[in-house]
Amino acid sequence: MKNLDKLVESLKSSLSDNLVSIIAFGSQANVLDAKLNLNLMIITNSLEAENLYEISKPVKNWVKQKNPIPVIMTKDEWYSSFDVYALEYSDMKDNYRVIYGEDLVSHVSINKYFLRLQCESELKNLLLKYKNNFLMNVKSDREMKKLLNNVIKTLVVIFRSILRLHDRAVPYRAVDIIEHCSDILSFNKIVMTKLAKIKYENDICNKQELLFIENELLKDIQSLLKQVDAMHF
Repeated sequence: MKNLDKLVESLKSSLSDNLVSIIAFGSQANVLDAKLNLNLMIITNSLEAENLYEISKPVKNWVKQKNPIPVIMTKDEWYSSFDVYALEYSDMKDNYRVIYGEDLVSHVSINKYFLRLQCESELKNLLLKYKNNFLMNVKSDREMKKLLNNVIKTLVVIFRSILRLHDRAVPYRAVDIIEHCSDILSFNKIVMTKLAKIKYENDICNKQELLFIENELLKDIQSLLKQVDAMHF
């Protein structure tokens, strides 16, 4: 990847010995010829405003190539965040590639207590956002479809962590993740699978299906929150 190589060289030049690691993570992490949408984690020994100023131009150029803005943190922040970012770290452990420097991901240890707690927190936030967006956009099918896409994306992330909490293997496809998670949690599998197919497999739904999904999803998120809250690890 020409753009990635250019970014790495710019970071190495600007940060020098302060640069500890550059890690690709997420679905594109191990796609060696990925052209865009590559998530990066940049780890430094220390971080001051001057460092951010020095790397702002190459980072802006990277984002202009339709990539997410990199996550930047110090090594101390990395090792002190296993609790608050347990869900993100557990996802990263399953799919990452070291682009430069130290392999810090292999040292990550996820505490199930913190992972369950974050799943609960994410579900609470999701429920609040869903209700608020429902109120504001229920008359617009287009906006509701956007909302449902965002909801299933978040739920799939949570479902992956639920599987890890129960020491289950995590499949790649969203529909398979939902299938496996239905052995642990109670929810409308037909609705969840339909949403996953719409989001990830270009399936479509009509007006009647949309209304049914909207209603069932509210009940499901409420139920999932209660079930995850009752889990103990």
